[in-house]
Amino acid sequence: MYKLIILLLISNTLFAQDNNPEKNKWSGSKGYFGFSSTRGNSNTDNITAGLKLKMESKKWLSTMSLDIIFATSDDIDTAERYVLASTTGYKLDDNDYLFYGSRYEQDKFSAFDYTMTSNVGWGHKFYDKEDNKLITELGIGYKTEAFDIDRRKNTGLALTGKLDYLRKISQTTKFVNTLFFEATSDNTYIQNDIGISVKVSAQLNLNLVHQTKYNSTVPSNFNNTDTLFSLNLAYTF
Repeated sequence: MYKLIILLLISNTLFAQDNNPEKNKWSGSKGYFGFSSTRGNSNTDNITAGLKLKMESKKWLSTMSLDIIFATSDDIDTAERYVLASTTGYKLDDNDYLFYGSRYEQDKFSAFDYTMTSNVGWGHKFYDKEDNKLITELGIGYKTEAFDIDRRKNTGLALTGKLDYLRKISQTTKFVNTLFFEATSDNTYIQNDIGISVKVSAQLNLNLVHQTKYNSTVPSNFNNTDTLFSLNLAYTF
């Protein structure tokens, strides 16, 4: 957990600042929360929660996200995952930017105790509007995968990529899809989040998301693919 705190501090110090303080305001910020509970023949509790922040000025852009997933069944933990990611980019023009990014994931029920990736690269905005968005990133970095079983680690160079897509399909509904990968000589990790966001009020959205996670190389007693379906309320502030 201390690595998560260290990464958070590093990310905060890397957020770029312009000389004009009026430009350095967080926008597009939102928190989300989902909860389900059953009692009777089985007792289950499921929680998804998170926070997404964005700041953009004339020359800089910064994002930070925290995602939490927790689940129990009959008082036994069945899921526990924390993901913290941040990106700081310097704009070359209206559509292109150079970035530094970092991502930390701790998943108690995955093949890895934790993974940590730091990368640099190039991002391109094909379009970035409220109703339509297509942004891609391609980078290279360094990744650590720590195994939970015997504390072994895979470390090495990683090729990274991301595609962020959004399209408005009605006055109240948007289709969203985020795909990213981290490829090393030991393992290729791919995650895709696809879903629908429905506007409930000026500041509330109802989100339905299906997440697929894939690791090409895992220990024999683990599956290569994990999936998650979540329903949550997101509050924009």
